[in-house]
Amino acid sequence: MSEKIMYLTVMVMVLTFTFSIHEFMHAWVAEKMGDDTPRRQGRITLNPMAHIDPLGTVMLLLAGFGWAKPVQYNPNNLKRFKRWTCERYISLAGVTANFVIGFIATLIVPLTRYWCIKTIDDGRTIQMIASLVEMFFYFLREYNFLFLAFNLLPIPPLDGYRFVSTFIPFKWRNTFDTLAQYSYFVFFALILLGRFGNQSLLSDLINLVAKPFRYGPDQLGKMIYEALNVPRRLRL
Repeated sequence: MSEKIMYLTVMVMVLTFTFSIHEFMHAWVAEKMGDDTPRRQGRITLNPMAHIDPLGTVMLLLAGFGWAKPVQYNPNNLKRFKRWTCERYISLAGVTANFVIGFIATLIVPLTRYWCIKTIDDGRTIQMIASLVEMFFYFLREYNFLFLAFNLLPIPPLDGYRFVSTFIPFKWRNTFDTLAQYSYFVFFALILLGRFGNQSLLSDLINLVAKPFRYGPDQLGKMIYEALNVPRRLRL
């Protein structure tokens, strides 16, 4: 298996899992808040086919940023807490899952790096397996923190917008929703500008949002590297 095919295979696996767990958590929390719409629509599953959004997939391939199919729910069925509280829990469910997975992957990456170093003389098959495992957890760390940060941007249709919108006073709601319709153009412009224009614009914004979430896990990861005596030049 060529290195490029390995790279693409692992990347697709990680992205598929990341999207699926993100939307699954939205659906699961919505049901816990009292609405069975996600279950009736078959969204409480880790099957990626239930969560793929055609446009989001195309944008991912063309621009490097994409999204899964948004989970639908009926706000009138949210009875567990006050409606706005329920919606806040739902909006944050996906990014919370991404943070937890990114956190765990950050702690595993040093172990896989250590394994790769120790198996460098153990034959091609063992070394390939070690490299695949290392690559999987490295991508899992990177994509979950980036997906978390991307979704926290307060732009429709992202989770950050859904969370912020729950704090808008009811009397301003219609005006806010009208303005939000035009925000979709800002959303697509940011993605396309990042791909075909100044690529650092969107990437820098996402990395800025991700930085505080990564700090704690990264520090723990460094401690594991130190405990394993992995040289700095060999760390991921």
